[in-house]
Amino acid sequence: MTKEITFKMRLGARSLKTGLAVAIALIISSLLSTMLHFSNVTMSGIAAAVATQPSVRRSLRTMVDNVQGNIIGAIIAILFVKFIGSNPIIVGLAVIIVIVIMLKMRLHSTINLTMVTVIVIMAGLPPKGNFTDYALDRIILVLIGVVCATVVNIVFLPPNYENRLYYKILNQTNELFKWIRLISQHASEHTKIKQELAAFDENKLKIDNYYHWYKEERNYLKKHRFAKHRRSVIFRQMMATTNKLHDILKILERNEQDFHHLPESFKEILQKRLEGLMNYHERILLKFNGKIRDEHHEEHAKDTCKHKMKITESFIDFYDETAQQHWLNLFPLIAAIVAYSQLLEHLDMLVESFQTYHKKANRINLVEENEE
Repeated sequence: MTKEITFKMRLGARSLKTGLAVAIALIISSLLSTMLHFSNVTMSGIAAAVATQPSVRRSLRTMVDNVQGNIIGAIIAILFVKFIGSNPIIVGLAVIIVIVIMLKMRLHSTINLTMVTVIVIMAGLPPKGNFTDYALDRIILVLIGVVCATVVNIVFLPPNYENRLYYKILNQTNELFKWIRLISQHASEHTKIKQELAAFDENKLKIDNYYHWYKEERNYLKKHRFAKHRRSVIFRQMMATTNKLHDILKILERNEQDFHHLPESFKEILQKRLEGLMNYHERILLKFNGKIRDEHHEEHAKDTCKHKMKITESFIDFYDETAQQHWLNLFPLIAAIVAYSQLLEHLDMLVESFQTYHKKANRINLVEENEE
């Protein structure tokens, strides 16, 4: 049995910036080598590739950490070579000590590059020549690479995580809508839904990363900082709402048979309420991006949320003690749907407030772009 493997190539901004940083670092190092007589400029390219970070603030922080870490690593490498030696066992011991020091100093982000610096200095000794000069050259090359990576990340194509975060949430939500509809209609394939649930968990982690990177980006004007804080609150609520929708899907998948053993009339009520809430959710996301008119959204919101208590009332009315286990298994589903409706109402209120006040400062321009 053969398996067809498809590779999907995506060229994102970070990939371009990494390549550009490496190229610039190598060019600058080559130009400086005529004056400083570098024997090999490869180390600057390696440093630039390792030091490229997903956000501007993280790049600046990583640059400072890398400078500290690599100076410490180089000093340790020089001391080991001068007083102990440079055979493979000694190199390994030096790497262990460097890792311990980096962890103690909480310089986690610089461990990889510092290890490379130590190994290159100790294992790449020139057969002849001044070892101290060689080690100093490696440090300078690392610093060139780190600075080039930081400058490129700040100047060229600075990341716009607002776009990526919004569209990642939107795409995740739309996929959840699709699978909830399929399961509620008893039309899903068991193996496929298991795969999709794993993919949803992975995307959830990516969304969390985008949110943290988005919060890390600094705005230096006061009015922009306030607008950024308001958007951060909305994105956090979007994530909470989508996560609750994810919980509903998992509960439905886990209790699919119990759900389909319910009385048809009650099952139709649940499907109708879920469909109404999902339509409401979709409209809120589109409203945030300015793609639907407020008056149409408000009518739909009122029509959807005024009936949210009917789910619990219907559950009590239809409860059947003869099929108690089926009903008990669906208690979490009813609770999740009610919680989902409350999160939607709060999200709608936040978006409405965001777009009503400080309209000029809160103006957004979301354009879908390729992921890295």
